[in-house]
Amino acid sequence: MTIEDFAGPVAVIAGGLSHERDVSLASGRNLVRELRGLGVEAHAYDFDRNLLHALERDKVVAALPALHGQFGEDGEIQTLLELISMPYVGTRSRSCRLAYDKGTSRELLRRAGIPVPDSVGLSAQTFRDIGATALMEHVVERLGTRVVVKPAQGGSALGVTGVDGLAALPSALVGTYAYHEDALIERFYDGLDVSVVCLETGEGLESLAPIAIEYEKGHEFDFSARYTAEFVSLHQPDLPAEQLAGLGEVAREAHRVLGLDDVSRSDFIVSADGSFVLLETAITPGTTETSVFPYACTASGTSLGEVARRLLVRALTR
Repeated sequence: MTIEDFAGPVAVIAGGLSHERDVSLASGRNLVRELRGLGVEAHAYDFDRNLLHALERDKVVAALPALHGQFGEDGEIQTLLELISMPYVGTRSRSCRLAYDKGTSRELLRRAGIPVPDSVGLSAQTFRDIGATALMEHVVERLGTRVVVKPAQGGSALGVTGVDGLAALPSALVGTYAYHEDALIERFYDGLDVSVVCLETGEGLESLAPIAIEYEKGHEFDFSARYTAEFVSLHQPDLPAEQLAGLGEVAREAHRVLGLDDVSRSDFIVSADGSFVLLETAITPGTTETSVFPYACTASGTSLGEVARRLLVRALTR
């Protein structure tokens, strides 16, 4: 199938009502611009009450969800598109519901032999009913004094806090509960942040070039740093070839274990001794100008627009 074979417009669905709305809108704008640059008739659609009517009214032939967080990666938009038999890029709704929750997905990965962070799940209800004093010392005894607190669902570093010491842990949890009623407290792993994007192609599941992410000191857990060019830098990591290949292999295995489709992004911490943990695997990788996905496409000899076009063709022909 070529560009001319698209029988109508394609929809990039972005925005929505999650905490990650602004990031999603930025992802959507970039995708629309890239696709139009290749001659594809792409239009942005918001996730609202007019969405299904608009898709049918405009005779959209395929959709590319760029929704992050709730409604975009938890199976909701996927369910709606399946209801109207709209071909779309990405993971089916049932697998989204499993993979979106960090606690559930980590258990699936752990059972598959993939190293994941040692962590404790703690709900807001338990935190309130049992009390911080009775819980925090036991958490620190198990995980150490340096931990990371994050919502069990969601991304873009929203609600994520790095903690060093017992005293700061309760307030970090309170901040996290503003984003989700369940929190993960995980052991802090020192090392290099490396992400690997996986793509399903006609030749099978492939991984793009691993990309290292470095943040300006003091902004490691900062939402704004993820999307502000002066606070974040992306580059291909200076790691042995066999180690890079190993990360790609693990990312592909995580994609398969979680039952994902078309595209995913796995985020690792690689320690100085070469060991690593897989922090999470994203169902809908960001496509903003500072995101890993577009950079990985360029580093692998292609472009975000070309990859998005191929994924849309894949959605139309399966």
